[in-house]
Amino acid sequence: MSSQPLPVIPSLGDTFGALFVGATIGAILFGIMNLQALIYYKRYPNDWSLYRYSVALFWILDTVHVGLGTHALYHYLIDMYGNLRGALEENVIWSMRLQLLVKVWTIVFVQGIYAIRLWKLGRHFHKIVPWSVFIAVAASFGNTIHLLSTISPAYTALLLSGSAIHLSYEIYVMRNLVSISMVNASIYTFYSIIITADLIIALMMCYYLHKSRKGMHFSSMADLLLGLMRLVLVSGLATSACSLLSILTFIASPKTLIFVAIDLILPKLYINSLLAMFNYRRQRSSSKSNAEHIGRSIPAVLQFSPNDYEEHNKETDISIPLSDIQDICSLDKSGNSKGTVDSPA
Repeated sequence: MSSQPLPVIPSLGDTFGALFVGATIGAILFGIMNLQALIYYKRYPNDWSLYRYSVALFWILDTVHVGLGTHALYHYLIDMYGNLRGALEENVIWSMRLQLLVKVWTIVFVQGIYAIRLWKLGRHFHKIVPWSVFIAVAASFGNTIHLLSTISPAYTALLLSGSAIHLSYEIYVMRNLVSISMVNASIYTFYSIIITADLIIALMMCYYLHKSRKGMHFSSMADLLLGLMRLVLVSGLATSACSLLSILTFIASPKTLIFVAIDLILPKLYINSLLAMFNYRRQRSSSKSNAEHIGRSIPAVLQFSPNDYEEHNKETDISIPLSDIQDICSLDKSGNSKGTVDSPA
């Protein structure tokens, strides 16, 4: 009687090694997030209360996410040291489940704030596309709906009545880490909707950044690259690329935990992208006010109209040679001296 061979398990590098790398990068992004949050509250203390409270909420969620991920890694790398098969086949530890839950709702909340920001920008430019914002919000809150619909239609109905948090947790109730690939349909749906929502938000943010580009001039290649980096981060293109990378790694290597490692980075990238948008908005408003102040302090004859209004304010450049100015000054001086000599004593 021959014993059945044990199933092949992935290597340590493709499982907990990938999680360790993802957690390390996530810790770096967590530090950057703390710095951005400090800059935001220091430079923008009177911002809209929804934004200020949202930043505080995201800081709490990200801190909890880091703590849960650290606890899960400690359990698998230290408590289960040397027992890779046991670590992969045992029941998923509670901290791993909770950090997945925190990740889902962090992404949902960030996309909701992006949608609100787009709505406010649309009021200023008078070119808002309301259904696009609605799709972004619906996709943000529909991530969990589509995940749950693969389990039971009743779950979707309950979610619509308000029990989204509990059902989001139920989606990630899996037996062990090896069986995570068994929910591939839900993972495909989840990331497809996330990527779609990110692309909608990113395209609209790029549109409004393009509309507000007045006065921006790149004097060197370094400034151009810096502007492109800001565009990618502020618009949400970075989060779209990270979500796409996560689903591609899951398709290419479904038996590994590489895509879970990217999941450790994803919520922090979302929060940093949102904070970069807030701080970039502050920087642009400060630069604009400084430019207006400088413009008011310069005499009218030295002011030049912006390039964007060149067709409405056409100016004629008049060049006067320096030699002519010197001749006029010398004639004026000689005339004054002659008048002084010819005047009666």
